[in-house]
Amino acid sequence: MITVGTHVDVRAAGGVLWRRTAAGPETLLIHRPRYDDWSFPKGKVKPAEDLRTCAIREIMEETQVPVALRRPLGVVRYRLGNGLRKEVTYWVAVPLPEDHPAVVARPIFKKASKNEIDHAMWLPAVEAVQKLTSPQDREILERLLAWERQGTAETMTLIMVRHARAIKRSNWKNGKGVEATRPLTAQGTARARAIAGQLAAYGVRLVESSPWMRCTATMRSYCEAAHVRLVEHPEFTEAAYAEHKKPMAQELRRVVNESQDTAALCLHRPTLPTVIRTISRATDPDIRSSLPSSDPYLKTGELLVLHVVRGTGKKPHIVSVEQYRPAIM
Repeated sequence: MITVGTHVDVRAAGGVLWRRTAAGPETLLIHRPRYDDWSFPKGKVKPAEDLRTCAIREIMEETQVPVALRRPLGVVRYRLGNGLRKEVTYWVAVPLPEDHPAVVARPIFKKASKNEIDHAMWLPAVEAVQKLTSPQDREILERLLAWERQGTAETMTLIMVRHARAIKRSNWKNGKGVEATRPLTAQGTARARAIAGQLAAYGVRLVESSPWMRCTATMRSYCEAAHVRLVEHPEFTEAAYAEHKKPMAQELRRVVNESQDTAALCLHRPTLPTVIRTISRATDPDIRSSLPSSDPYLKTGELLVLHVVRGTGKKPHIVSVEQYRPAIM
């Protein structure tokens, strides 16, 4: 799980681009003429921008390679020449085709100038370690190479989303409104737009949800921007779950065990105990404590991002967890 330092003057984000070839894994490095160094694509967070959006934007501006974020790689901290403390958060980043739904959902990013980035080059990952200028960048790449040796470098991503804030039951048509049609508040709608940007950052292609309005409305912004279909699961509703818990647990196990592409599921608070229990069984013991352990498990509009390894002949298992609530811009 990524931990962000509290005493930081400059926050930045970026990624270690990672692709597999017949000769082995490669990563992409950039050259900055101003510093005459080789590094990973990264840059400062803009006002009102979050870390993941920043990482996607900077990678695209500096490399022109659309990517999806994968397993978090940690942070690098150092002091700038002016004494300010800078912190860079990194993720593994995998290339996406230009017509991928997540790429379609993103804004267009301008290309960095030649004065900022004058060269970008794919290298075998083991060679890139020597090419990198910063010892801290080398440590980041060596961490990824260690995962490669363990068979955990390449992951797929599953995102559990608790729906954004909805109108209170007591206020919905004076407490007489149909529960399935209770809508989001204005804040909830704004949070849904923020969630859409996060789903795009991770390259979500499959979107599944309870059919109740507060869940479908939470995911609609992304579905419309990415031109993907929202798959509704009646067994995910609060009413269906209260009657029979097993169908939802079975569907969750199917998603964890069989999903072949990045997926996001939108859920209700009462279902979360079963969600966490189901996920916990597939999570590596040394990171199981990263999962939320007490009610309400997730706040409204909060995301639980699971990075899953699907080794050949092995049962899928979760090797990394991120939990956060996207800020409203």
